[in-house]
Amino acid sequence: MMSSIKAFSLLEILIAIMIFTVGIVSVIGLFNMGLFGDVDAESTSTALALTQRRLEEIRNLDFTTGIVNETKAAVTGFTGFQREVIVTQPQTDLKQVTVTTYWTAKANEVGTSLVTYISKN
Repeated sequence: MMSSIKAFSLLEILIAIMIFTVGIVSVIGLFNMGLFGDVDAESTSTALALTQRRLEEIRNLDFTTGIVNETKAAVTGFTGFQREVIVTQPQTDLKQVTVTTYWTAKANEVGTSLVTYISKN
């Protein structure tokens, strides 16, 4: 009589290991994408808050002498963030203020801007 031993061949085991490895690598890749997406969202929120804060500070300055251009410079207390203020005067008693905050995400510089208008009176 022949014995009926059922076993996996070496080829079947190698194919199963390869399928398992591809699945694990895919899950790890998705995890990394989610992690970097979360960091990017946090940086965007921080930059928007810094931009809004500077706009509020500018609104409280003197129209004639306080509201001026600011060159791109590091934001104190926030490593990796830079901010710039551009002021134009479309009319005599009106200033357009654009505040832009920059940061680096995935080796590229990105930024967020807010614009407001401030009148003399």
